[in-house]
Amino acid sequence: YGFTLDTPIKEMSKEAVHAILYGTGTEKIEMQRENMFGSGTYMNTFEGIIPNLERRFRETGSEWVKEEIALVMSSEECPTCHGQRLKPTSLAVTVGGINIAQFCDMSVNEELEFIQTAKVSERDEVIAASIFKEVKERLGFLKSVGLGYLTLSRGASSLSGGESQRIRLATQIGSALTGVLYVLDEPSIGLHQRDNDKLIATMKRLRDLGNTLIVVEHDEDTMRQADYIVDVGPGAGVHGGEIVAAGSVEDICNAPRSVTGEYLSGRKFVEVPTAHRSGNGKMLTVVKARENNLQNITVDFPLGK
Repeated sequence: YGFTLDTPIKEMSKEAVHAILYGTGTEKIEMQRENMFGSGTYMNTFEGIIPNLERRFRETGSEWVKEEIALVMSSEECPTCHGQRLKPTSLAVTVGGINIAQFCDMSVNEELEFIQTAKVSERDEVIAASIFKEVKERLGFLKSVGLGYLTLSRGASSLSGGESQRIRLATQIGSALTGVLYVLDEPSIGLHQRDNDKLIATMKRLRDLGNTLIVVEHDEDTMRQADYIVDVGPGAGVHGGEIVAAGSVEDICNAPRSVTGEYLSGRKFVEVPTAHRSGNGKMLTVVKARENNLQNITVDFPLGK
């Protein structure tokens, strides 16, 4: 390709730059080898920087290596399917006037409403009835854990830890397994308070199927609904690590060393300030926020309060 390691990129031919980035394919080129036994040349294909990074990203078991490679990666929309990830023939199939990509762009709540109201022919009704029933049931599981606002087209990497756990929880309900031990780490994180009861009901449903759930939680409602509580403390970090109380909510409330019990019993509580700072009259404005669950909103945050 007529260049050396000292040749500036701007002076290389397009073919040379392409070979460096994407490799030489089946074409073998002369390569130099230098090691403790001497030096020499040999013929081989060159993998290319981009295929090499893609392969290492797929094959590595190291999260650190993945994070390092991810720094030079970015997502681009496919010009053929425009990010819908399906062939034109698949997108040509519609039910109730929409295709599967359009359906996945709806929220779970909207999808449930669509299935309830979708108008299909008598012939299609025979085919769709069992499919609609299955889809409706699975969407219902997602709604029951407070995820009715999500779209099925959302990327897993954009979900919070709590959302990911609740999706897995909904999947497990659908599998109807029994005799399984589930360990959940603060599944209520990011969940609106109005949906907390739904999450607790879902966990109880899993328990009633014959499973055991170990839940690490700080949520009061979840603790009050637990069959058995293990309170680890008395403090956090190096100040904790001991089991200071175990048993029912009443047992925790009556345990003399339990800080959790003091708050559950009402002996201690977090005071809400009665007076607030007036602020400096200035605002921090976030314009057209549209990542994850935010839908192109503009918000003012008062400063100095």
